[in-house]
Amino acid sequence: MSEPHNRPASARDFVGKQIKPGDVVCYCVRRGSSMWLKTLTVLAVQDTPRGICVSGTSDTGRRIRIYNLDNVVVVESK
Repeated sequence: MSEPHNRPASARDFVGKQIKPGDVVCYCVRRGSSMWLKTLTVLAVQDTPRGICVSGTSDTGRRIRIYNLDNVVVVESK
């Protein structure tokens, strides 16, 4: 089954700031009992069947999608 086309959307971070393409955001990552922060350069903010999604590339170049925007903070705005 193919996923419907994603529509552009508006998203806000934990403190209420709007997330836009080109912004750098910080999000938390958890592996087992360890937890740390990573950065992401936003490429798109989309409305998907699962809800609002922020997608972009991490500092290592990996493609990331974040659906839980309560854990995202804009650290640099373009």
